[in-house]
Amino acid sequence: MANDVKRPGAAETEFEKRRGVSRVEVRNGFAQVHVSRVMEELMPQRLRVLAAVASVGISIDFLKLTPSGMSFLVPEQDANAVESALSPLGVHFSVRHDRSIVLVYAVSIRDEEGLIASIVHAAIEMGIRIDHVGDMHDRMLMVVHKEDADRLAADIQRATSLTEAQGQPLVKNAN
Repeated sequence: MANDVKRPGAAETEFEKRRGVSRVEVRNGFAQVHVSRVMEELMPQRLRVLAAVASVGISIDFLKLTPSGMSFLVPEQDANAVESALSPLGVHFSVRHDRSIVLVYAVSIRDEEGLIASIVHAAIEMGIRIDHVGDMHDRMLMVVHKEDADRLAADIQRATSLTEAQGQPLVKNAN
């Protein structure tokens, strides 16, 4: 029927997903590799690093290019193999073990004003060191030490449940 068209501001229909955080998930078992201090031949050095990791058959996640190198995640059980593959290259690198990914799912998370900033703010306020933040259209992710992952996920879930019930933002203004 022509009158069944959804109009802005109309009530949510049954098949649509609610806005805001819908779920928080923790994935354990990662190590984060940082290649840094590459001052000359940045692109060739990046290619050498990626080729070395690929040559030992290790899959990487969350590749991030930096002005002086790169960082990425590998499965924890492959961290030693990555170290062995990178050592002969003579590049400066470090490996942070025991990392987890905290995924926060929300429909159109980028369009929810202040939601990503509020979540990161809450994590920092809790004293959690965030090693990496990424986002997609329906989720954000944070790489943190595995000791902090469950606490962060629970706090986000609790804060989301409370604020939805009260109709307030996830994090109160720090002012």
